[in-house]
Amino acid sequence: MRRLLGGEPVAGVVLLRLGRYAVGVLRGERLIASKTAGRYVKNRHRAGGQSQRRFERSRERLVRELYDKTCEVARETFAPHSGEMSHILLGGEAATLNGFMRRCPLLSQEWRGKVLARRLAVERPDQRALNGIGFEVWKSRVWGMQCVPDLP
Repeated sequence: MRRLLGGEPVAGVVLLRLGRYAVGVLRGERLIASKTAGRYVKNRHRAGGQSQRRFERSRERLVRELYDKTCEVARETFAPHSGEMSHILLGGEAATLNGFMRRCPLLSQEWRGKVLARRLAVERPDQRALNGIGFEVWKSRVWGMQCVPDLP
């Protein structure tokens, strides 16, 4: 317990929404490595007809490219710290993160045991979000239990 509470744990963070990503490594609440960028992803539209399917395929390709780029950046950013990284947290919109997890073998296979189920709330994945995410990463709930002796 002392080792756990006494040191500064290291965690990886991937913040992702369609169109933007931010990847960082935190030592305690301090950001020690990061990379952010954006990639264009078309919005959905409701027009029907033959062009609708072509538009959907184009959008799916753009989403795949965003996932692949984010995965590549995560590998590059996490690699120097992988030996000391205890956890990886994801933040953003749930459907986008689920698609990303299916697409990124780094997180879904190689470091699967490090990825936590908890999701971080983030509106816009950028450097500002990464700089302020340290508190959210290490925030936790403590549950206490009190044992009551059996009464005769």
